[in-house]
Amino acid sequence: MHLSNDGMHNLAYTHSVTDLNVKANNNEPTQSTSSVMIGRTMKSVDKEPKNDDRIEESISGSGCSSAYRRFLSDWRSILILLFLYTLQGLPLGLITSIPLIIQEKSASYNQQARFSLAGWPFSLKLLWAPLVDALYLKRIGRRKSWLIPVQYLIGVTLFVLSYQVDHLIDTLEVGWLTVYFFFLNFLTATQDMAVDGWALTMLKRENVGLASTCNSVGQSLGIFIGHAVFLNLASKDFSNKYLRSEPQPEGVVTLASFMVIWSGIYFVTTTLIFLFKHEGDKNHTDDENTIFKSYTRLYEISKLPTVRLCILFQMTKGIGFAASHVSDLKLVEAGLAKETKALLSVPLIPISILLPIFVSRWTAGRRPLRLYAKAFAVGLIVTGVIGVMVWVTGAVKDFNGDFPGWYFPMLLLVECAYKICTTTISVSNMAFSAKISDPEHGATFMTLYNTISNLGSMWPTAIALWLIDPLTITRPCIDDADTVCDKPTVKIFDGYYIETIACIVIGYCWFFWAQKTINKLQKRPESDWRIKKRDEPNYGSTKTV
Repeated sequence: MHLSNDGMHNLAYTHSVTDLNVKANNNEPTQSTSSVMIGRTMKSVDKEPKNDDRIEESISGSGCSSAYRRFLSDWRSILILLFLYTLQGLPLGLITSIPLIIQEKSASYNQQARFSLAGWPFSLKLLWAPLVDALYLKRIGRRKSWLIPVQYLIGVTLFVLSYQVDHLIDTLEVGWLTVYFFFLNFLTATQDMAVDGWALTMLKRENVGLASTCNSVGQSLGIFIGHAVFLNLASKDFSNKYLRSEPQPEGVVTLASFMVIWSGIYFVTTTLIFLFKHEGDKNHTDDENTIFKSYTRLYEISKLPTVRLCILFQMTKGIGFAASHVSDLKLVEAGLAKETKALLSVPLIPISILLPIFVSRWTAGRRPLRLYAKAFAVGLIVTGVIGVMVWVTGAVKDFNGDFPGWYFPMLLLVECAYKICTTTISVSNMAFSAKISDPEHGATFMTLYNTISNLGSMWPTAIALWLIDPLTITRPCIDDADTVCDKPTVKIFDGYYIETIACIVIGYCWFFWAQKTINKLQKRPESDWRIKKRDEPNYGSTKTV
């Protein structure tokens, strides 16, 4: 149970095809922030892919005092990265807020499914990542050539959309909302690539591992501002209760005014970066980094038999949890205020940051997926409990809209359990991707792997949303002495519960297949994950996995 785009809370990456670097995203939804563990693990894999002891030693870190000294030595660049990642998280937070807002406007789940497409650019940036990496103006800088115009465009998009968004929401013009926010997310995904790459040269070499931490903290903060902070400031109940002396019919901000404020922040920040922050990688060469080679390398990697099996594994992993992605909307439909639901996400942030560090002792080494299967099985049980909580929400709410004292602690406990399961799954997945990545083509491999992983979470969610209405059992509503119909049909059984049961059953069937697949993938030798060079024996040959 999480924000709608938890697929965004995933492993992210730098898109320089000559560097190997990973950051954590959430996203899930998204899509699990494992900044310290993954950043250091990837360095170790790059240098000593066969030495598990080196990896575990790298993960252990060097202590708080060392981290503090590193921060002081590079504090300006670290703060700039934090702010850039916060700017990146804000549109993501807004995109996760829109489904809750239109849910209160009685949007159908077919419309929700259409809007879910707005979150897909982060799962598709593989398609234009090589372009971002290869095309730039040397006078401006490799990353600023993309960062500056893209952030200006985000500011312009927010400003233009502010004049239409309220009308589009009130009239449920979901098609146009999807187009606008898809474009906004496309720009944000491109900004993500530019910032990821710039972090490698903006920070000192010994501090590059802090880039993933900046992403984790900054993006989480931006999502929090665009989701929880916005929804509560836009709530008249919250504003009248905590922020005003005299009640008003609206919150202290509207979606339109919120967008205008942040468009101004984008313009000012981007101008300051353009004028006063310079890049440090002007001597970068492009001999090994042509667009053609980048796309060719992706194709060659995808042809490897083990990679094909891995793609099948990643593309089907999200089916079991598809119904849980709908739970936030169902809770709001059952009577839970969207502002309250947003605030419940706040205690989950420490889990996203601290749990990856804790579980890294089990995900490092030769079998990084050892916790994956266990967390997946428990997560399916929690998915069923979430379905029960959706029913409980509607059953225990009184006529005044209040809930009994035990309800919110129980709901938060279920939220935490689900977050622990999904974060553990994500960390295990990231550690496995770090283990199997070819150091020679690390970033290209990670780009492909993360794209497939994100898609494996996104497409089941869209289908789950689309199937809710067709699976719902209804009967015609007839006015009589006891019934006044405000809708043409009366719901007999909600399709959400049918879908939840079906997803759990399918999830456990997938689980039994996945256990064997996990063992098979983890036992494959490193050579099965590598692209053979033309002068190597058996070049161009394939074998069945």
